[in-house]
Amino acid sequence: MYHIKKRLTSQIEVKKSRFICILIPLDNDREIKEIIKQIKKEYPKATHYCYGGIINSSNRTNDDGEPASTAGKPILEALKNYQLDNVLAVVVRYFGGTLLGTSGLIKAYGSVTTQAIKSAVLTLSKTVYNYKLTVDYQYTSKIEHLLLKNASITDRDFSDKCIYYFQCEKPIDELIKEATSSTAKLEFINKDTIEVEVNPN
Repeated sequence: MYHIKKRLTSQIEVKKSRFICILIPLDNDREIKEIIKQIKKEYPKATHYCYGGIINSSNRTNDDGEPASTAGKPILEALKNYQLDNVLAVVVRYFGGTLLGTSGLIKAYGSVTTQAIKSAVLTLSKTVYNYKLTVDYQYTSKIEHLLLKNASITDRDFSDKCIYYFQCEKPIDELIKEATSSTAKLEFINKDTIEVEVNPN
């Protein structure tokens, strides 16, 4: 499942009705009421404040006075189409005076949400393993090459021996043993989860 990196907005106009989508990263649904309250202050006098959200794989929708399933559902479907999680999409509508009908509303709410998602920076959670590696200077060249190819070096400390701090997605113990004739000291520090920017399109 993908996540969005930061809040963003997008808008469209359909027959003089303005639809503004605010896409927000969200960790729990307890924040939704407060978010809606804040958005109502940011966009006063709007006709509707509808939303769709996916929080920890659970769905949330609200049509806020629009005909049933014409707002919250298409917003949610747009989020699902891009396999998003931990995200809330609030669509604010300013009525333009012309009724759009059921199909028109579904299209408008879905379209503005999709447009916002396409503008977003998406991320993917990855598990990484952090290590400390102590090695003799004679193996520095081999270790630099190995780590740059298979891991991400986070720090270096060159004193009596070379010390590398790095993280990787899969174990590279055997590669290090082979490169240093089993003389290196490899210490596991911890396991971490990071967000990596991706382009799923």
